[in-house]
Amino acid sequence: MKRSEVVYEQKVVRDLLESAGIPVTVADSEIEIADFGLGHYREEGLGVIVRVNEPEYCSKWLTLLPGQACPWHFHKKKKETFFVHSGEVEMSCGSENLTLKPGDRYTIGVGTDHTFSSKSGAVIEEVSTHDENSDSYFRNENVVRDPIVEED
Repeated sequence: MKRSEVVYEQKVVRDLLESAGIPVTVADSEIEIADFGLGHYREEGLGVIVRVNEPEYCSKWLTLLPGQACPWHFHKKKKETFFVHSGEVEMSCGSENLTLKPGDRYTIGVGTDHTFSSKSGAVIEEVSTHDENSDSYFRNENVVRDPIVEED
């Protein structure tokens, strides 16, 4: 993505979080705009703010725009629980498909293949064991987990 696109999407993520009643105290540079190297962030992407990432635990805010999905993936080390704060989240986890609404939570075990999306947009808190980008294994071999930002 180009730097100007990232800056624009960071504002969109900030506004989405604030509209869900979540004050954003991090600098915009700490709002990750993950397009997974696929070049269509609004379809396959995720806004991410890492709140804390300690050796024992991690907490993040995840945002999904309307119609946006996170690509299928799994983790060899990380166990994660999603808490839905706003919007509805369509979760496919292994062979299970479910809809999560505000107040719902769902735990994904280590090694479980999963994807999630939202038709209307959503804000999720992810609480997990320690997170490393290198522990995300995607079905799509074209996915690049670490963001690549091109200068305008």
